[in-house]
Amino acid sequence: MKQKDELMKKSLNKDTIINIGFFGGLAIKAIYAFIEFFSGIMMVILDHDMLNLLIQLIALPELREDPKDIVMNYFITLGQNFSISSQHSVAVYLLLHGTTKLAVIWFLLKKKLWAYPLAVVVFGLFIAYEIYSYTHSPSVLLMLTIIIDAAMIFMIILEYKQLKKDKTE
Repeated sequence: MKQKDELMKKSLNKDTIINIGFFGGLAIKAIYAFIEFFSGIMMVILDHDMLNLLIQLIALPELREDPKDIVMNYFITLGQNFSISSQHSVAVYLLLHGTTKLAVIWFLLKKKLWAYPLAVVVFGLFIAYEIYSYTHSPSVLLMLTIIIDAAMIFMIILEYKQLKKDKTE
């Protein structure tokens, strides 16, 4: 029993926890970035009417089960109030945001040391924009995104320090 406790303490040291947080955070960010990229492509490909039809096809079955579903009602309202120029603006934003995050994440996974400070700057700029957006239209989802991005910056800095320390040893 004592050996098992010691093994557990050794396997869950500070460096291991940082790695788990770093790679777990990267996985979450990569999935979210891919969804953004894919959504941007769909907004470019689909015309305005097709986009509204797609939103309804996704949302209506959920609303039949729960007519008060906040998320699906939000998407229906968003689709109805979405102008064509808004659709193009959002498409460009999603494509740039998703592509940028995927590229940064790729270089972080390759452990390119120069990518770590770049990632901090890029995610910091995203946070600045998200805070700006939040001041104009507060959203729980946006606040959650800000918190996740801030935590990711923290994990990137810790991982960067660890890699630099390992390179000097």
